[in-house]
Amino acid sequence: ALGCEISHADRLIYADDLDPARAPFDPIGISCRICERRNCPQRAVPPLAAGISVPLDRRSIVPYEIG
Repeated sequence: ALGCEISHADRLIYADDLDPARAPFDPIGISCRICERRNCPQRAVPPLAAGISVPLDRRSIVPYEIG
């Protein structure tokens, strides 16, 4: 996968067949440690600015809750 700001899509050959005004996209952060997205399915590590808890009786996309 390749991610960039939508403003750069016209400079990528992979976006030739995409209409950026209509195409759905997934927001991405710079790095998991500084990203503030709480429900990211690709999160590898918790963010630096938030605490975590590990609920032992629930399953989720990531093994901890942020907040």
